[in-house]
Amino acid sequence: MQEFTGLNGARLQLSGPSGAAGDSWSAHVSVEDGSLTVTDSSTQATVLQCQLAPDTAWRAGPTTILVSSSSGGGSSSSSAPDAQASVQSSTVVLQCSSAQQAQQLWQALQPKQQPQQNQAAAERAAEGTPDIEETDNQVPAGGAASAAAAAAAGGNIFDAKTEKGSAELYFHYYGMLMHQQNMLQDMTRTGTYHAAITENRADFEGKTVMDVGAGSGILSLFSAQAGAAKVYAVEASGMAKYAQILASSNAVGKAIQVCHSKVEELSLPPGTQVDVLVSEPMGTLLVNERMLETYLYARDKFLKPGGKMFPQLGRIHAAAFSDALLHSELLGKAAFWQTPSFFGLDMSRLHQPAVEGYFTQVVVDAFDPSVLVSDCATHVLDFATVSEEELYDINIPLNLTVAHPCTLHGVACWFDVLFNGSSSQRWLSTAPGLPTTHWFQLRCCLQQPLLVLTPNTQLRGSMRLVAHARQSYDVHVELHAPPVAPGMAAQKLHARQSYDVHVALHAPPVAHGMAPQKACGKFDLKEPYYCY
Repeated sequence: MQEFTGLNGARLQLSGPSGAAGDSWSAHVSVEDGSLTVTDSSTQATVLQCQLAPDTAWRAGPTTILVSSSSGGGSSSSSAPDAQASVQSSTVVLQCSSAQQAQQLWQALQPKQQPQQNQAAAERAAEGTPDIEETDNQVPAGGAASAAAAAAAGGNIFDAKTEKGSAELYFHYYGMLMHQQNMLQDMTRTGTYHAAITENRADFEGKTVMDVGAGSGILSLFSAQAGAAKVYAVEASGMAKYAQILASSNAVGKAIQVCHSKVEELSLPPGTQVDVLVSEPMGTLLVNERMLETYLYARDKFLKPGGKMFPQLGRIHAAAFSDALLHSELLGKAAFWQTPSFFGLDMSRLHQPAVEGYFTQVVVDAFDPSVLVSDCATHVLDFATVSEEELYDINIPLNLTVAHPCTLHGVACWFDVLFNGSSSQRWLSTAPGLPTTHWFQLRCCLQQPLLVLTPNTQLRGSMRLVAHARQSYDVHVELHAPPVAPGMAAQKLHARQSYDVHVALHAPPVAHGMAPQKACGKFDLKEPYYCY
């Protein structure tokens, strides 16, 4: 018998559509002869009891494990007063005291593999051209509340948090060869991945690798070139069939097993873990499309302790910019709605909503570094340790210094990721001034500019990224600048730039000349304005 004490437990009530965590209590877990028992340490009451199965437990974070007993897989008892007869499953969250304890518990909860399963796995590994595997749904992993909702609905964590229409368009898009070609021909992207993998042969040779969101399978092939013994190429879109063709067409492809499945639904032999994760989960501003969450899911469920992640770390960078032409372009786009007689009809009542609409779009382009007028704020995401929940709401303080007087039009952003191999380290950067990638850079252009009249002016503010169900984020930007004295704006800026005079003269009056300036905007990362 294996026993685990000192865990913090919480029951998830699954009788409702969303699920909710109950009160915390001290948990005791015992595993014996394929049977799991969870008890309340203080009352000695049995909270959950069942036979171990492949879907009994799943990882929800570095120190969090969820265990579940379904109506068909065992029995569970509960002293909870609100337990309903209609509840088909009971799920308990176990919060371990350390990642080491979580790993020991996780290993103990894995059912013993049957001899016939071992034989089948060996036969698949020996095949020269592996088949594409279609997988059934499994119990999901992720944040506790989301996992409960998904389990209650009989689905998976991806479906539970993603709008159906968005997911369908997403997988349709990445199932098309023309879009895969666009990414493959981004030589900065593809070349950096190739170098990062093949220059770190010690991390891949003889190892088991999982390619998360494999697409065309290019990273799986690179991993095989670096000597990987086994590569699981996991791809949910129709691109999986093309990945299989490429694997079968190249000698190194014998090591690749293409799995046509969402990672959140992936069914592998019980206890399967990999040495290395490779993925290209980055979207615009690093986090768009929310594939990073799938990357972290694979980390928690499939990566061995101490396993390598390619990439391992990502950084979002933000700086203030000044670009009167861009601001003018966005205003000009809405000028149509000022038309007083469009086929005899007055359109002008819609001008202001149109202006506001254009200034809710993030601008995606490759801008000249000269438009940047401040230092840079940086937010780091360590993929080895960050939790999925931390990606739901990201707050980046903006404490910036503007070196010279100018008109500020917003915040410019880019990202980079680190491949921290054992032999060499590689950065993939989308910074302005470097070779342009298919991600370009991104700018949040504020409808109301700010005036900076003195050197080394301090800006204060924030950029907050809030995830939504359409696989993207709302971006909230707020900037504060020192007050402007009455009459100074137009007078000082007149000699520099006539357009800035136009902006200053149309700015709201400054109360008593002493009120700090404030500009804010809300942008939808899902709806970009492409400015090439």
